[in-house]
Amino acid sequence: MARGGKVNRSEQASVLELAEMQWLFGELDDPYRAIAQLCYFTAGRISEVLSLRVEHITNGYVVFPGINTKTGETRKVVISEPLQQVLNRIEVQSGYLFPSGGKTGHLTARSVEYKVKDAAAVLGYSGVSLYSFGRSRLTHLHEQGWGLHELKRVSGHQSLQQL
Repeated sequence: MARGGKVNRSEQASVLELAEMQWLFGELDDPYRAIAQLCYFTAGRISEVLSLRVEHITNGYVVFPGINTKTGETRKVVISEPLQQVLNRIEVQSGYLFPSGGKTGHLTARSVEYKVKDAAAVLGYSGVSLYSFGRSRLTHLHEQGWGLHELKRVSGHQSLQQL
C-alpha cells in the first residue's frame, strides 16, 4: 500500500510499492508511461526528464546536464536493462525526447501531472504526484541495501539532509 501522500498539495508525495508502481505505469500510455518510467529508473525530477535531448543518451548513460538539474551539477545515470527498454520505445531521432509544439519545445510537467493523477485515481491511489517516482525509486533502492551516500549520488541531492 502507498506510504505517505500529499493532501491538498501539502506533505510529501506517496511512496508506492513496486507492484503499485508497475500498475501505475500500466495505466499510462506513451509518451507519459516512458516519462514516468524515466523519472523512476533515473530518480530524476520531472523537469530534468522533460529537458532530455537525444544527445543526452550516450555511452551507456543518461546525462542530465547541470543547466537542467536542481543543483546545477551534471549527473550521469547508468542505463540499466529496464531503462534501456524504455529508451527503445522512444522514437525521436533528434531534439527533445518528448517534443511538443508549445513554447518550451517539449511536453510540460503540467500535462504529465494530469495524466499521472488520472491514472492514480483509476487505481484508487491517493497522494501520488510527479515526485512519487523518484521517492519510490530511492526508497526501493534503500530497501535493497543501498547506502545513503550511494542514494545521494544517484539522486543528485547535495546533502544527506535533502535526501
